[in-house]
Amino acid sequence: MKFTWFQSKLTFVIIPEANGSVVRLKLSRAALWSTIFLMLLLIGTICILTIRSLHSTVAVSLKSVEMKGRTAQLEQDLHRKNAAIEQLQNDIYGLSKQAAEVRSQMERMKRLEQDLHKLAPGSAERRKPGGQPVSAAVGAGGMGGEAFPVTEGQTHELAAATGARYTALHAEMKELASRLGQTKRQLQEKQERQQRTPDIWPTLSKIVTSPYGYRKDPFTKKLSFHRGIDIAGKLGDPVYAVAGGVVQSVGYDKLHGHNVVIEHDNKLRTWYMHLNRTQVNRGDRVDKGQTIGQLGTTGRSTGPHLHYEVLLSGKSTDPAPYMPSHNRKKERKK
Repeated sequence: MKFTWFQSKLTFVIIPEANGSVVRLKLSRAALWSTIFLMLLLIGTICILTIRSLHSTVAVSLKSVEMKGRTAQLEQDLHRKNAAIEQLQNDIYGLSKQAAEVRSQMERMKRLEQDLHKLAPGSAERRKPGGQPVSAAVGAGGMGGEAFPVTEGQTHELAAATGARYTALHAEMKELASRLGQTKRQLQEKQERQQRTPDIWPTLSKIVTSPYGYRKDPFTKKLSFHRGIDIAGKLGDPVYAVAGGVVQSVGYDKLHGHNVVIEHDNKLRTWYMHLNRTQVNRGDRVDKGQTIGQLGTTGRSTGPHLHYEVLLSGKSTDPAPYMPSHNRKKERKK
């Protein structure tokens, strides 16, 4: 029954325009369905191929867009890395220049240290700094020459050299700081010793009327020993402490008149006699050049003058080594 249905034929009538003849097309049901199936199969195949082609095209397009995006990203990354490398090279070069400047400053500090050592007591042998070429500022004056890009190896060499230079500079600065600290202490000690060492005139006048040593006594006219020096001056002239120290005594007697004794370091004392008046008290700490009294003629004196005496370990000694001799005037002839 079913097989007969497939063998039955269908007639298709095609009616053309009015003047044309009618065309009848007879097809069996099997042929018709076979044709329809083949056409559907062909259309399906074409659709599948088209879809696959479109998918492949879209995939290729997406891949191309993705590759372009990645390429652009890589180019940006590469550009940033190149810029970073260039900046790093510039930074390393800048550090190298700074290291050279620090080296120049170190040399100046070493020369300063040598100058300080000339002022400090005790000469210590130091390394002499080498001469450094004078560098002009970048861009000042003429510049030129062919440009050769810096290689990675050269960059590493410059970085290593700069690091080593800074390490050496750090060690030198540490050593220099220690030496400068020692020099400072030496200078302070020297200044303190100078402050405590008599080396100035005790009054305004520099006219010595009677030196240290043997002389004819101005009262008895007999030979006697003068334990200090007499400096003539005007009544009321200031009398100065010739060095820093502590006032040991302030007093008056018929021989020395108003007098002051100042104790300094190293068992050294100075004695100022025949003062018109005193301006310090026992136990006062005085500085070099400080006014301690006024020149006078009290005690055993023939006129206004200062008897200045230096005592070392309790014994009188010649004051001349403790005075600036280049300012000393000739002794007045009596």
